[in-house]
Amino acid sequence: MDNNKENIKKIRRFNRFYLRMMGLFSQYDDQSTYSATEAMILFEIHATEKCTASYLADYFLLDKGYISRLLKRLFKEGMIEKLPSKEDRRIQYLNMTEKGERDLHELTKHANANVENMIAGISEKEIDLLVQAMRQIEMILKQNES
Repeated sequence: MDNNKENIKKIRRFNRFYLRMMGLFSQYDDQSTYSATEAMILFEIHATEKCTASYLADYFLLDKGYISRLLKRLFKEGMIEKLPSKEDRRIQYLNMTEKGERDLHELTKHANANVENMIAGISEKEIDLLVQAMRQIEMILKQNES
């Protein structure tokens, strides 16, 4: 049991370190009007065919009311549009608008630059090891995903 507590502490320490290294808390605040959560939602809407608010709430493990408020803002800003399903009019799919695509492109450039800065000065061999370790973390944690 003590080993489990120690492992939990180590995982939490790594999570804090990783979030700080990725600049998640300031990644979009300094050069964008979008929060990190809004940016991640935009990325997911762009990447997911037939994306819905329910899907986003489940995917990000966020409260549906919170997702609704974020989507309302993105809709008001002209970033996304809602299209009713042809099969079931109660379902509304979320799509990017042209403005949304342009802003997402800028967010992507900014996120890429942050990662590029983070790995600057690290050898190619160490970057390969880092990417392998990230894949391994992802595979292990996906096994426990419900």
